[in-house]
Amino acid sequence: MHSHKRTVHKTPICFTSFDLDFWRKVEEAKQVFIEEDILVDFARNIPDEILSTWKSSRENGVCWDTESIQVPVLTTEQLDILFAKKQILIDLVLPFVEEFQCILEHTEFTMSVCDENGVFLVIPHNGEKLSYWDKLNLCPGAVWNEETVGCTAHVLARKYQRPVQIIGTANYKKVFRDHMSCAAPIYNEYGDIQGTINLVQLKADTSRLLEHALGWATAVASAISSQFRVFRRNKRLKIMDSTLQATFENSEYGYISIDEAGYIININNKAIKLLKLDKGSTKINICSLFEDSTAIKHSLETGRPLYNKDLQVKCDPKIKLAADIKPFHGDSLKHAEGAILRFTVNTDSHKQIADRKIFFTFNSIIAQSPVMEDLKDTVELVSEKPVNVLLLGESGTGKEVFAQAIHNNYNPSGPFVAINCASIPHSLIESELFGYESGAFTGASRSGKKGKIEMANGGTLFLDEIGDMPIELQPVLLRVLEEKRVTRVGGCKSIPVDFRIISATNKPLCGGVTSMELRQDLYFRLAVVNIELPPLRKRGIDILLLADHFVKTTCERFDIPHYTISKETEKILTSFHWPGNVRQLENAMIYAVTVAKADKIIRPENLPKDILENSSSTGSSMSEVVKDVKNEMIIHAIEQTGNIRQAAKLLGISRTTIYSRLQKR
Repeated sequence: MHSHKRTVHKTPICFTSFDLDFWRKVEEAKQVFIEEDILVDFARNIPDEILSTWKSSRENGVCWDTESIQVPVLTTEQLDILFAKKQILIDLVLPFVEEFQCILEHTEFTMSVCDENGVFLVIPHNGEKLSYWDKLNLCPGAVWNEETVGCTAHVLARKYQRPVQIIGTANYKKVFRDHMSCAAPIYNEYGDIQGTINLVQLKADTSRLLEHALGWATAVASAISSQFRVFRRNKRLKIMDSTLQATFENSEYGYISIDEAGYIININNKAIKLLKLDKGSTKINICSLFEDSTAIKHSLETGRPLYNKDLQVKCDPKIKLAADIKPFHGDSLKHAEGAILRFTVNTDSHKQIADRKIFFTFNSIIAQSPVMEDLKDTVELVSEKPVNVLLLGESGTGKEVFAQAIHNNYNPSGPFVAINCASIPHSLIESELFGYESGAFTGASRSGKKGKIEMANGGTLFLDEIGDMPIELQPVLLRVLEEKRVTRVGGCKSIPVDFRIISATNKPLCGGVTSMELRQDLYFRLAVVNIELPPLRKRGIDILLLADHFVKTTCERFDIPHYTISKETEKILTSFHWPGNVRQLENAMIYAVTVAKADKIIRPENLPKDILENSSSTGSSMSEVVKDVKNEMIIHAIEQTGNIRQAAKLLGISRTTIYSRLQKR
């Protein structure tokens, strides 16, 4: 993990002169130092950073007096990998470079960009200047660093992380002696150097030197660094927002976020249904929705959280909600800038539990694979009989989805009550499941409370992760199933109940009994019918059907046009083993939509890193995309539009892809 480093604005290394005799003396001092290892008196005028870099250049064996440049150049494959790695930097840099190339068109100046290792990413691409740089073997992927070209402005800028301006003879190699050059480092939000912006005045005429060139290069680098930070932050915010949205939408609670005045900022579907609002219900003051909103106002005014506050919904007197109100703060801890409210139906109202909407039916289960079609047919037949069912399968295979479908097919008007046996502390699960009477324990409600079993009367009780039920409670549950009666904790009255029980576990069967800590007599009560759900990796075509469904629902939730999944991405999705099953696939698609580009295509690089690294089909996906774009099409598009930016837009590819293809010609 990066530690946040503040970008420090360091003093530039500025070594310039309008005196040609001064340039000549620097050249002579350099030659004596390189050939004889002697610093003449004049060398006192040369900055220590330059002298030190001359020394390391000499020690690295860089040849200083040649008129040509021989440097390593990345292979096409290596360059593609680098472009993909530096995509964000290149996308931020190109608009600046293209704009300034137009300004610099009829001057002696050229602009280029290197990464933090001195590898050129963007080079001049206009007319005679390109021909000049071609002679020096300058191209994307050329490695110009301290070991290959010695002391230059961009080498100094990278080495000392300071803006640099130097005269031509301060460069180590003789071939650069007539140039005036500037370079400034580009940073990310952590203060790590990402590359340099380079400004070179070719064949510099001392009577026409641009005094403000260093300020110009520094300003451009600073602007790019700022955009780099904003881009990264926005990306993180989008990912965080989509994660929160997914969490909110998959929660059994209603969530609303409000500003300091009480106006709704965000609201999940559960809260919309509880409060009987229309989708997109913002610009509504939350206080107008309840008979008494004193608790909400008090929490906003004091900045203190409140828990389990009763709220009466105005539009329907029958609906009573219990709310937790959690303010969030800015610089002041006394005054809240807003709050997040979590709602749940008051569990004392059995009618409200019975009215709970259960979303999944057999028709809504997305599946066309033979194994799932057969499974749906079997489960649908089972659901028509009031028998207890045990659902088996790995985490994320959709056990609750099938539980809801069974309930909706047999008794849709009855309540569906779910409880996760692993998520409730052992000390609380007894009272949660069986309920309690007044005074049963310290902190118990004066009026007592119904348990989940009572709430499920006339409907379905879904016990998820049944294998984690405390062993001491299992005989009590067994008696309830046998006698169809429940007794609350601390009570003596036996209450009749009639419900279907659906259980689920991700633990495997072992000799007919699960490997979990479950009494055998309870197991046979729960598992009248065993249904085993296949993992996603065994569902074939369903992977792409589900992926497309999740992309569509995510786009609808974000209120954006529908994205499509590229063929390369489909290959990766179908070859991945999906240890987290459908839940992992859904999260992957939410992530992909969040980070995908504006062309509305989900590409391999938009998938989470763990999927890309562990898929057997990712090896050449990026290179295949590049190969699909023919050189002739690119040249024609450039001729037709007049510039690379418009050509990229016309072809529907990135500008970096065009640069890469042009270098392969």
